[in-house]
Amino acid sequence: MGSSFRNPSFGGSSSGVLPQGVKWLLISNTAIFLIQFLLYQASGVQLNFLKLIPSQFVGGYIWQPLTYMFLHDVHSTMHILWNMISLFFTGPMLEMHWGTTRFLKYYFLCGIGAGLCVVVAGFLAGTPTVATLGCSGALFGVLVAYGVLFPDVLFFGVIKAKWFVTIIGAVNLLDGIASRNAGVSHVAHLGGMAIGYLLIRFGFQARGVKTSVDPIAWAQAQYKNYKLARARKKFEVYMRNNQTRH
Repeated sequence: MGSSFRNPSFGGSSSGVLPQGVKWLLISNTAIFLIQFLLYQASGVQLNFLKLIPSQFVGGYIWQPLTYMFLHDVHSTMHILWNMISLFFTGPMLEMHWGTTRFLKYYFLCGIGAGLCVVVAGFLAGTPTVATLGCSGALFGVLVAYGVLFPDVLFFGVIKAKWFVTIIGAVNLLDGIASRNAGVSHVAHLGGMAIGYLLIRFGFQARGVKTSVDPIAWAQAQYKNYKLARARKKFEVYMRNNQTRH
């Protein structure tokens, strides 16, 4: 299979630097979670006005479909950890493919669209006061982009992206119908996937581009680049110190 990328590193270089959009999202989400956690531990503040609560949204809190994406569960680090790991593995390849502006636009449209699906579902299900938080809706949209744009890329060297996305979507649909996990917003997940698919089909798809890069190979390349950069820095320090002595 042909490849539009010369290697798994960003921007065609071996610097191992994350693309700006993904890096900004990782830093901002982590920083806001730390603020959330400290506020909650210190005074019990939960920033409910920034979460997505359907009844509040229709009452004038129109910023919530955006702000809820930057909040995570302060009772467990697994929520943000899983989301950030997902972003780390899926975001860079799409940003390289689309460019930073287009990638961020797609990410936020998926997240906001998923949020609006949650609002509608909240009123239909009679749960307009239930809060939703997290960037899973946006990330599920990113996942769909893999299934559409890079259908034959192997996830973890085992399963093609198109089948992985199909399975994830089916599991969320069945889990949502069975309501086995009330703490997970399956509507946000499925909404993000649906919005992402529609966006790609009606404007975001760049046709004729294929890639053989997979997330595991990319992560291995980044670790190798990190080790090389660290060794280079140690060598420079050694040379500086050696010159000082002479």
